[in-house]
Amino acid sequence: MGDLNRSCGQPAEQQKKRKGKQSVSIFGAILFFAVGSILFAVPNQITNGGLTGLSQMGYYLYKFNIGLSIFLFNIPLFIAAFFFHKELFYKSAASMVAVSLLIGVLQEPLLAFGLRNMWIGSVVGGLWMGLALGALSKMNASLGGGSMLGKMLSDRYGFSLSKTIFFVDASVYPLLLFLIGFTETIFSLLLTFFSSLGVYLVTRKKQEDANAKSL
Repeated sequence: MGDLNRSCGQPAEQQKKRKGKQSVSIFGAILFFAVGSILFAVPNQITNGGLTGLSQMGYYLYKFNIGLSIFLFNIPLFIAAFFFHKELFYKSAASMVAVSLLIGVLQEPLLAFGLRNMWIGSVVGGLWMGLALGALSKMNASLGGGSMLGKMLSDRYGFSLSKTIFFVDASVYPLLLFLIGFTETIFSLLLTFFSSLGVYLVTRKKQEDANAKSL
């Protein structure tokens, strides 16, 4: 009887450990993204696109706190996810709150160490943040914004996740061109391209497996 109880308890204990490891991994990816955004994008006034990009533009123009803006901009999207993609909602809600808090709190202390070079900011920063977004996607989580909408569209219609995120994020760039400037818009597009490449590098096997199953 004791052996039976132990054998029944082991799967539950293992599942709890897996969830704990996944939570740590998700937090690590969120922190990685937040640090990359502050160190590479913000000092050069370039954006990630999507809702994060709108939040960064609010900081560039009016010095609004980026983390708070990310939280407020994401509320409508999370309401939609609650009704149409509940699993993603539950896994991503904590992530969105975490990235909002981390960027909001780390914004000023880390900006002193920011790299003011648009090429490094867009290429290295784009890959840096894309790897974080790809890791979150593999764990079926996101930070909201373009990555969340891209994940929802990818899951529903089978679109390439990296391409979907690119087009969703790039949709804010006409506004960036008008409000911030031509050079910043070009380098923001470059950042978005390398961010999408980072997502692709992390998620390509998962995407290939999904495509093979659909054949």
